[in-house]
Amino acid sequence: MIYRYSSRLKRLDASFLNEKLKGAISYDRIAGYFSSSILEVAGEAIEEIQGCVRVVCNAEMQREDVVTANAAVNAMRREWCSKKPEELYSNVPHRLQKLYNLIKGGKLQIKVIPNDVFGLIHGKAGVITLKDGRKTSFIGSVNETYTGWKLNYEILWEDDSEEGIKWVQEEFDYFWNSPYAVPLADFIVEDLKRISERKVIYSVDEWKKTSDPASVVVEAPVYRQEFGLWEHQKYFVNLVFNDHKKYGARYVLADMVGLGKTVQLALSAQLMALYGDKPILVIVPKTLLWQWQDEMLTLLDMPSAVWNGREWVDENGIRYPANGDAAIKKCPRRIGIISQGLITANSEQVQHLLNMEYECVIVDEAHRARRRNLGPGKEDEKPNPNNLMSFYWKYQNEQKACFWLLLRLYSLIR
Repeated sequence: MIYRYSSRLKRLDASFLNEKLKGAISYDRIAGYFSSSILEVAGEAIEEIQGCVRVVCNAEMQREDVVTANAAVNAMRREWCSKKPEELYSNVPHRLQKLYNLIKGGKLQIKVIPNDVFGLIHGKAGVITLKDGRKTSFIGSVNETYTGWKLNYEILWEDDSEEGIKWVQEEFDYFWNSPYAVPLADFIVEDLKRISERKVIYSVDEWKKTSDPASVVVEAPVYRQEFGLWEHQKYFVNLVFNDHKKYGARYVLADMVGLGKTVQLALSAQLMALYGDKPILVIVPKTLLWQWQDEMLTLLDMPSAVWNGREWVDENGIRYPANGDAAIKKCPRRIGIISQGLITANSEQVQHLLNMEYECVIVDEAHRARRRNLGPGKEDEKPNPNNLMSFYWKYQNEQKACFWLLLRLYSLIR
């Protein structure tokens, strides 16, 4: 028999969904879109279902993305993060926790199909196995969302005939068993839990009480918009930061090309900047000045300024006119990037940098720094006192150890 429902006459969640799901055995749902807001509509009813709820829905990934498991996960991850769920769901932590528990407990199963396989799944339908074992099916314009069931104008037809139930079940099974249907990515599931427990820290001083590196990284662009950090990157950043807090980190990073050294070093520096109050100095080949600034901004949302030889230029392209060499000390950002040429050319501007203290000093492409007077019997020879690199020997000051370590690299690396 066919029953007709209109939200113009009565809310669909009250007149249909909650009533049918109460004590139900199972619920199969074709949903164009799925949202955690369904738990605002039928949360208790779903939790009390004897079996499980199965939902198949769309995702803005391509069919090529599901050829491999990693590609599918990365596509779902990008789509999920692009919607900024930490902002979208900031006011509903309890709902996200319930959703997480339902998925982890197997009560709620979700599969995702790329939009370009069948086109947008605009047809919405479902089959509910009632608590007495009878079944009913429905079709309509209702999305599996709070707005669909409670706010929008929607119409729905219920059909409990054997023929109607069979037809809707076949449609559901076709999508559910499709080779293009993939389970909701574990990253998204775990992110539900993270967001449900998320606490916003409004001051650096409050963060310092825990100094948890993960809390800084987890919402950085490299993690939310890209593919996150590799395990070796996490290990290095955590190691360096912990050593910095204890007694000061002294490391030479020599990973192979393409393993993300810039991100590792920049992220370590970012944590040190948050933990301390001194500036960060980054010394790189002239050709990499702007690349470093760009990567720190796009991957870590980390502002910096580049000294172009005459003035500082921040991440927004704003220039800060200099009045003499001493202006190099007035970096408009906590992180300043300078060219290695300033050091190798014995620039007068470097004299001013030598009088400053730093939280961290990074030298990129350190293999370019060489001492040419090394050989048999010269291992213990001190650098030429007229050379800028000899300042390490002249200023053995623990407070400036980071900077002197850099100078030592220039003096001693073959």
